[in-house]
Parts: sequence; C-alpha cells; structure tokens
Amino acid sequence: MTARTLASALTWALVCGTAFGQTAQDTPIATPAPVAQNSLKLRGVISAIPIGTLWIKLRPGAPLCFGEPVTQTYEKGRGQVDTSEFAPGFKSELEKAGYKVITPGEDNLFDPESASADYEVAAVITDAHIDGCFSYGGLWVKSNAGDIQGDSTMKIDWQIYSPIKKQVVVRASTVGTAHLDTATPGGIARLLAGAFASNVAALASNVDFRAAMTAPKALTAGFQMPGEQNKILLSGSLKAGSRKIADAVGDVLTIMTGSGSGSGVLVSDDGYVLTNAHVVGEDKEVRLRWSDGLEGLGQVIRVSKNRDVAIVKTNPRDRTPLALKRGAVSPGERVYAIGSPNGKAFQGTVSSGVVSADRVIDGLRYIQSDVSISPGSSGGALLDETGAVIGITVMTYFNGGQPAGLNMFIPIGDAMDFLALEQH
Repeated sequence: MTARTLASALTWALVCGTAFGQTAQDTPIATPAPVAQNSLKLRGVISAIPIGTLWIKLRPGAPLCFGEPVTQTYEKGRGQVDTSEFAPGFKSELEKAGYKVITPGEDNLFDPESASADYEVAAVITDAHIDGCFSYGGLWVKSNAGDIQGDSTMKIDWQIYSPIKKQVVVRASTVGTAHLDTATPGGIARLLAGAFASNVAALASNVDFRAAMTAPKALTAGFQMPGEQNKILLSGSLKAGSRKIADAVGDVLTIMTGSGSGSGVLVSDDGYVLTNAHVVGEDKEVRLRWSDGLEGLGQVIRVSKNRDVAIVKTNPRDRTPLALKRGAVSPGERVYAIGSPNGKAFQGTVSSGVVSADRVIDGLRYIQSDVSISPGSSGGALLDETGAVIGITVMTYFNGGQPAGLNMFIPIGDAMDFLALEQH
C-alpha cells in the first residue's frame, strides 16, 4: 500500500464514518456528579483541522515500531462528521459524570421540529494527531492500516446551544488523549473515538458547562405557589370588551419548551400569558411565538400542577388581552377553540362546537365540548360567541386511537383561583 493510499484510508476513518467500536483507553478526569437538571444531546461534530496539518505518523513493525514512518497531511478541509461515530463516547462519559443525555431514539416522534433536550451540543475538532505504528500483517497481508497501536491527541471547541433562547450559552475548549498498547484492528478509529471521549470528560468538568447543566429549571426569582404571595393583577382584563373570533386569534400564542410545544392566552396588557402546567413542564423560561411570527422569551411566574395551569410573563408588544368570563356555561352554547394543534405550523387554528356538559372529574370541574382539539392545543383558549375566554384547553379522550369528541377545558374561574389571579 502506498503512502497516498494509506492517507486516503486514514482520512476516511475520521470524515466518512468508519465504525469506531470500543473507544481506546484514555486518562479519566475526576468529575463530581452534578444534580442533573437539564438534558442535552449531541447535535453535530465538525472537522475544522487546517488543510496541510501533519496529523498522522505511523511506523511499520508493531510492536517494535522501526523503519521510516508513513505520514499524512490533512487535506479534507472543513466538513461535517457522522455524529453516530462519536455518540457512544459522548453519552457514556457525560452519564458517568451524572448528566442527562438524550439520544436520537428518545426524541419526540410526533413533532420533528421540537427539540427534545434543553441544550444541544456541537463539537468543532480544531486539531488531531496520531503517532504510532502498524503491524506488517495489518498493512501488507490485509491490505489495510487496521492494526494500529500508539497515541492520539485531539482539540475541540464546544458550543452549547439553547433552543429556547436561540443562542449559544456556553463556549469551551478542551484537549483529550487516547492510547492503545497493542496493535489493534480498527486502531485509527479507536484512537480518534477515544480522544473524543476524553474531550467529553474534560467538558463534563468545565465550570461554565456544569453551571448551565445544573441550573434549577422549575423555579425563577420570586416564584411562589399561591397562598405564599399576593394576588397577581391582570391589568387591562376588565376593560377588554367583545372581540370577533378572527381578531382573538392574535392573542393566542405558541409556547415552545425544550421538550415540545403548546398554546397560551394573553390575559393582561402587561404581558401575562395563561397556559397549562404540563405545557411549561419544569422549565423556568419558555419561548413564545405570536400569530405574526414574532418570537420572544417568557418567564414562568407561577404554576399549579394540581389544576394543571401556569402563568407566564412576557413582552405583550402593545397587544390588547382577551376578556375573561367567569361563571357557569350552558349545554348547547356555541364555543370556539383557538390554539396551535401539532405545533407552530398550525398556529392560530380555530375550531367551533358546542358545550356538551359541565363535568366534575376527580373532584375538579371541567367544561366538556365537542370542539376539535389536538396535541399542541393544550393551554389554548375556549371562547364564547363574544370572544371572551371561558376555559383553557387541557385534554381529550381517544377511543381505539381515534378522537372521541370528548374534550375537556379548565373553567377560567378555576384557573384564576388556583393561580391567585385577579382582574384589574
């Protein structure tokens, strides 16, 4: 095999995705196990090794390593690397350190746009070197450079991205190494994978990375459950008058979190948005999308998991809130549901129906209606014919996997009482 052929084979191992198998032995880094609060996943790996870098030097005659070395300069340039080759080391090293890692198989299967992890991690390989030797059998008999022993070093620039904030929140640089004592089939791949895993272990102990991954998710400054603080005044809600249903669409938002999306309703002129507790989950901050496509951040202010309601504060963008109408509803009364069924692609969907019944389930009141809703509608508005909010979408029943037309909404009065909200 010529040096040129060997160079091509070795480049393929990194850029084109030769199976790495078991990672090489590396130096462990002592990392205290964090209290896992936020999840993360490996989003991508990019090779940015400068063209012309002498990155591989191998001598023949393993294990004695004698003779003139075969060398290779890196000529591929910047490019994407198959993340599956590095994913096992990424997952094992971070989980060993106590972090929660989401793998592709654990993604949300129903909404491909949703980010299933709180943070996404990108790795940019800026430098890599392998110094070792190959066995005669590995090079000449098998006609490949598979039987390799030696050492590897890799440098990585990490970027930690928040899908909610839509920005890189942590940047870090690490160096990792790996070693193979004996000539091993697939040695190049194992040395590269081992050096990558060593970098992941170094990332796990990075102070800024740990701070982001272990930050509390559920509580924000001033967060208290009802009864522990004063009522929240919904400014402008008493002045809100009748609205055409078409106009009300602009006050129903899409709420996006690290694990999916739902809907929310603007209920004050200073930016309070009402939604479900299961929509915001354990997040302290969510991303909101208005009907015109503008997006912004919202702080989760108060949550009642017992009643499955939550209140979020955001910039209202000079919008007028919807009116809130407490009190009983009557079967047969015409109602309208507005929300984002199946995500932001269907934001502002309006469906109509009638009130079917006033139900009590497990001691809690619900408005039952045949108005159509779907996953993603949760937290949206149920309106009467005057455009006033009478309920918040919460759940639907299925029969044999098909919608049964049995849809439940939390009465607006209950939502306000459980969150200690007061019209003003």
